[in-house]
Amino acid sequence: MSRINPYLNLLTNVSFEQEKVPTMNDSYSPCTCGSGKKFKWCCQPIHEKVSEVYAMDEQGQHEAALRAMDEIVAAHPDNAEAWGRKAQLLFQNEKPAEAEQTLEKAFELFPNYPFGYFLKSRFRLYEGEITGALLLLRKAAEFYDPNSHDILAQIYIEIFDCEMKLNHPIAGRAAAEVALRHAPANEELKQGLVAVFGNQNPNLPRFARVKFVFQGVPEGVERDRRDAWAKALQTGTSGKLSDVLKALEELTKGDNVEPAAWFNLGLTHAWLGNNVAAIEALERFVEGEPNEAMASQAWAIAEVLRFGLGLEDQCDTVEHSIAFGVRDPRAFVAELGELERAGLLSGARVNQEEGILSAIILEPPGPALTPEMVAKQNLKPAAYVALMSNFVRLWHTNLDSLQSVYDRFKEKLGDLIVHPQAARGPAKFLESLSDGIRFPRQVASQEEAQQRMREGFENYYEEVWINRPLKSLSGVPPIDAVGSPTLRKKLRGVILFLTDCSATARYPYDFNRLMRKLGLAEATPATPAAEPTTGAEAPAAPAPAPEKLDISAMGAAELAALNAESLSSADLDQAFQAATKLDAKEIAGKFAAMLVERPPYPERPDRYPLHQFLINQAVANSNLDAAMDHVNAGEADDCKNNEGKRRNEYELRRAQLHAKRGEFDDAERVFDALIARMPTEMNYRVNAAETMISARQGKKAEKYAKEGLAAAVKANNRDLEGHFKELLAAAQRK
Repeated sequence: MSRINPYLNLLTNVSFEQEKVPTMNDSYSPCTCGSGKKFKWCCQPIHEKVSEVYAMDEQGQHEAALRAMDEIVAAHPDNAEAWGRKAQLLFQNEKPAEAEQTLEKAFELFPNYPFGYFLKSRFRLYEGEITGALLLLRKAAEFYDPNSHDILAQIYIEIFDCEMKLNHPIAGRAAAEVALRHAPANEELKQGLVAVFGNQNPNLPRFARVKFVFQGVPEGVERDRRDAWAKALQTGTSGKLSDVLKALEELTKGDNVEPAAWFNLGLTHAWLGNNVAAIEALERFVEGEPNEAMASQAWAIAEVLRFGLGLEDQCDTVEHSIAFGVRDPRAFVAELGELERAGLLSGARVNQEEGILSAIILEPPGPALTPEMVAKQNLKPAAYVALMSNFVRLWHTNLDSLQSVYDRFKEKLGDLIVHPQAARGPAKFLESLSDGIRFPRQVASQEEAQQRMREGFENYYEEVWINRPLKSLSGVPPIDAVGSPTLRKKLRGVILFLTDCSATARYPYDFNRLMRKLGLAEATPATPAAEPTTGAEAPAAPAPAPEKLDISAMGAAELAALNAESLSSADLDQAFQAATKLDAKEIAGKFAAMLVERPPYPERPDRYPLHQFLINQAVANSNLDAAMDHVNAGEADDCKNNEGKRRNEYELRRAQLHAKRGEFDDAERVFDALIARMPTEMNYRVNAAETMISARQGKKAEKYAKEGLAAAVKANNRDLEGHFKELLAAAQRK
């Protein structure tokens, strides 16, 4: 049973001419192979025959069509499009393995073959590999001529579909907008865009569906910096998103980056479906943005991004599910009837069109001494259930209550339940409110039901939720987060997101109550009000501020002449960055060594770049003992001041240094521990194999290559599978 909401069909059913083969009338259009040449001077010689082959295949002459396509390839063996169209024909004839092999020959001739990437994405979608297909679709879009409007519109609709299946509505909307730019006259697409992302969509809260825009150049920016901003924003309105991303990455390098630049970078990552990188950039924006209202909106966007597939460990709301078959669906329906008679079933309904029975199973009430107390009880949802034919799916954001419901069915139905499968994945946005929902056991009116539900939300959010550690607040409860300037802004964003979800679901709770309880009822104004003067006498003019050193503009000689001991940590850090950019390694090393001896300043708790520089400097000077000392000092610093967020990076350097020092068993021990701690991070296995190959430790390298290959095969990661095969061959040669 699909977890994808039905509204997706509004866009995914938009019609295009699928992989259209050009005709003679398209001679001066961009060639569909993606070479960038006009069709007349590229693949026109083969496409008339290719069209005939496809016509044969549509008429059921499959074997004849394949033989005819072989003749085309034989006549044009150096044409990637010939191989690509053969691969397409093989795939249409249910020969995916042969199609894959044939397409590789096309890539050998034309590595950036856009239609090849588009076709390969179909192969991955056929296998159910959405993430891999999405990467290939974006490559196809990147390599196609910008004037190939028909195929690009179709590609971006498929990108939309993949992003929405990954629960990335911000990226999905961006892709749909690009598709519309390529097909502005397509009325189905226009209507679908409004239906999915319009105000009436009951499935998406506002921050998951609105059209976001870049922030403009802040006031007071110097001319050179303003020019860089203008270039980045211009790219954003006219170029590819990949070009926008590069421009913004340049704009956010170095120190004194305007918060708005981080917002724009985060938004671009979100449009591209890079949710992790988007959240990191938005966090930088929140840290630097003084306006609480603007910062909170950015963190509300980050909350939307956390609901994407693969970010379950970063999200405070996760959906758990148990799916199973039932040998006798009537027995399962009978059990639902028992729950209903016990007052533990709510909202039961049947979708006749799709043949789905759905309902909410409630937790059993606690003991009540009197009938009046029974009537006042409010029940929590224990699980949501859907039955389609003989297939059942149970789900909830609370794993314990879900398990108790499943255990009840298992006890009642026994062997009638078959093939149970548990899963954990991203929740729907409105499920962020699930823990606050209460269903009144007995009510006299709709008004009373609304009041009782409202009270349930009040009790949960104002008594339980405010004391619950939240991942979005770095593990800090809301009641404590209000005391931190940065966490306060994030907390406002979390509540803004919840308010948005509540308004979408039309739940009867006013989150302004929660804001007032937490002291967040009023936003920080964009511009602080001036202090009024109460007397007639004008205040004395302040003494002129001393001229501030422009450290970022200094050359190597000026940096070397600085009295570093007298600099603040922030200025010393700026000096380190300036020296690093000038490749003045000795000067940068001096600044870095001084900085790590000082306590970290609030704006830079993560000092990994400083320790990393010192480690690299010691390695370059062949002082491996000093390098290991820097690893030890850096990891201790990170654990004390940065919540151990860089532990894995330090351990990776430790393993590499052990190998450089000839301590291969120690290196293996550290690599093994790192891989055990992060088993899904394939890069550690790659690094371990490469490090041991470089150290000529063939057996150890072979171990990591084999383990990595098995993990890549299990994850169905074709690219890494190939890389590990290469590493394995190299290890065996050692």
